[in-house]
Amino acid sequence: MVTVAFADERGHKGAASVVLAVYAAGSCAAGAVFGLLRLAGAPERRWLLGVAAMAVSMIPLLLVGNLPLLAVALFVAGLSIAPTMITTMSLIEEHVPRAQLTEGMTWVSTGLAVGVALGSSLGGTVIDAAGARAGYGVPALSGAVAVVVGFLGYRRLRRPAAGRGGTVEQHGEREDERRERHMA
Repeated sequence: MVTVAFADERGHKGAASVVLAVYAAGSCAAGAVFGLLRLAGAPERRWLLGVAAMAVSMIPLLLVGNLPLLAVALFVAGLSIAPTMITTMSLIEEHVPRAQLTEGMTWVSTGLAVGVALGSSLGGTVIDAAGARAGYGVPALSGAVAVVVGFLGYRRLRRPAAGRGGTVEQHGEREDERRERHMA
């Protein structure tokens, strides 16, 4: 929504679709590369790093003044989306009991949809009051809040779910197995 308003303010509303496609292309490219990698290390750290990268990547959007620079900034911002979502789903798989895995993924998808809807509503209000460039403050601020929430919940992500379908010790062994698999 903000990108459409930004393009419209500059007299090129139709170009917004191209700029948004570039944003999606960044996510697509990063998702393809991320899927090919065998990354070592804890997924909790990758997730927090992804959330932080998403937040930081919103800052340049506040500074751009034309559509070509916006497209570049959005491409870079898009690079963190797919890897973070992939890692999010991996964490859900590790932390939600097997019998409730679909429900866990549904809750995350629902939360994402609600967040996008609220962000769009707030973004529209900001755009109406202060213009499209100011509208990019909404995802920047939302990203900062996400990083804070991520840091607050980080310790919880490091512990396996109690009702996952095994004992905590088994989860520890599974963690070791996962590390070995990622190292191979």
